[in-house]
Amino acid sequence: MTLNNGVVMPQAGLGTFLIPKEHFERTIITAYDMGYRLFDTAWRYHNEADIASALKKHGINRQDVFITTKLHIDSLYRGGYKEGLKKITNIPCRTIEEAVLDSFKNLETDYIDLFLIHFPWPMYTKMWKVLEKFYKEGRIRAIGVSNCLQPHIDALCDVAEVVPAVNQFEISPLNTQEANVQYCHSKGIAPEAMSTFSHHRSPEPRPEIINHPVLMQIGSAHGKSTVQVVLRWMLQRGIIVIPKTWDESKLLENISIFDFTLSPEEMQQISALDQGVFLNYNPYPAQRGLPKKYQAWEGFSDPKNYPAWYFNRPKWMRRLLGQRVFDNEPAPKR
Repeated sequence: MTLNNGVVMPQAGLGTFLIPKEHFERTIITAYDMGYRLFDTAWRYHNEADIASALKKHGINRQDVFITTKLHIDSLYRGGYKEGLKKITNIPCRTIEEAVLDSFKNLETDYIDLFLIHFPWPMYTKMWKVLEKFYKEGRIRAIGVSNCLQPHIDALCDVAEVVPAVNQFEISPLNTQEANVQYCHSKGIAPEAMSTFSHHRSPEPRPEIINHPVLMQIGSAHGKSTVQVVLRWMLQRGIIVIPKTWDESKLLENISIFDFTLSPEEMQQISALDQGVFLNYNPYPAQRGLPKKYQAWEGFSDPKNYPAWYFNRPKWMRRLLGQRVFDNEPAPKR
């Protein structure tokens, strides 16, 4: 895909979160030999240095791969960032610029292809200005965001000099995110899918997707697996995909998606599976720091968009923390 600044990015790559250390080097090299050129990492994954080591050890030229990494708020505080009432315990340990430089050091590289902000924290616009500085210096080829909704990007564009090139967020047949995908396309921002097949804390695939009868039927018609059908469905929607695995057969399966095409009817069948429920990082509660005009976005006013844990805090505490309360919110889960 050609990003909005002219940088060409592979549309299919490898996500690396939770790949075990003992399998990491073999996975990276096997993937490279199969044709993978996009490798997605993050400071939070604690494997940036492992990617650098694997590429260097096997003599792979830096110019032959496209590396994405991400800036995480935990990197700025000793013991990680804490929210709510525990915020008073946050102890800064490095600046945003120093955190960015840590990723350069870990990756042993003079440039990074794509640098994302991992989540729309209250300080994400400050993070953006630092990434813009490195971008203007030519040390980062493209900058983007992750887990952002329309109001997060609109608020960012109010202060940004550079429009995000990519927005990486959860997309799956059970959470198609069609509105966010269309919004990104309208802004010239490439949508990138994360957490399509598994929970971010587990490598196990989601049986409700892998074994879904509609996906199995479509796969059977094309001689493809349900995973390949889902990945192809996203490719045809103009979405970048980075499925994660360290199984050699699945690595080959995940990239063997360029030799068939889904019909418009099949595309619609898959999109109709949407349930609009996030499995992983739900960005709807991330409203602190947004200007009031963006907090008024209609999506924020529907309690159905919020994760169940959000309602476990009593209303008085959420009011104290400046969080949204609703008249018709569901009962907390115990």
